[in-house]
Amino acid sequence: MEIRLLRERKKELGLTNEQLARMSGVSLGTVNKIFSGATRSPQNDTMNALTAALGLDFDQYRPSSRADMICEPVPAYDVLKPNGTYTAEDYYDLPNDVRAELLDGYLIFMEAPSVRHQEIVGELFYNIRHHIKGRGGPCKVLLAPVDVRIDDDDRSMLQPDLIVVCDGDKSDGRRINGAPDLVAEVVSPGSRKRDYLVKLNKYWTSGVREYWVVDPDNESVTVYEFGEGEENFRIQTYTFQDNIPVGIFDGLSIDFSIFDI
Repeated sequence: MEIRLLRERKKELGLTNEQLARMSGVSLGTVNKIFSGATRSPQNDTMNALTAALGLDFDQYRPSSRADMICEPVPAYDVLKPNGTYTAEDYYDLPNDVRAELLDGYLIFMEAPSVRHQEIVGELFYNIRHHIKGRGGPCKVLLAPVDVRIDDDDRSMLQPDLIVVCDGDKSDGRRINGAPDLVAEVVSPGSRKRDYLVKLNKYWTSGVREYWVVDPDNESVTVYEFGEGEENFRIQTYTFQDNIPVGIFDGLSIDFSIFDI
């Protein structure tokens, strides 16, 4: 893909080089060189990472999930099939003690979360639930593991760290069917590319209104607000010292500086 298209897309999304470096995993120095023109022939892996972070296909100017970028080979369970061909039926056939997600036909096996990961998720849950309880209304905040059938097909079943769902009809008692209003993912070493790249595009295209990526290693929170049309896409990066507004709720902000994490 031409650098020109990447520049255009980066401008459309209002991203800085620093934000793009964090999302893609490419070093800031390399990003600066590429977009300044100092590097004329970037490596393929670097271009692929930048392209995915900007929500573009590798060959065409359109959104892409690129689940194959971040999926490891599937362990030899009874449901063993070519990766990319798994369905919700295969997902539910996994052993009960196995935690996994299904993303565009790929099974992704997840490690147990760290203590700090759980502390962050717990603080977010407490603050959002307290706000909802005080204001009333139909919204509910839920913690993983809860299945989210994010698309209309049976090729994706996700378990976000935290979701807010305001349409009660999306719950069938077993899982959430359709896009939550808000999704929060806390980055772990094994989920960085998945959270910043693949899931970003999946949540955006499925209709999620707001997506938080909490990065404990960098002590940062990147908030994506997906309005109607790309012109209403908003992205803002905060630190753990900031009071961060929750876009889907009037009057709610999360003060990370008082978290005991």
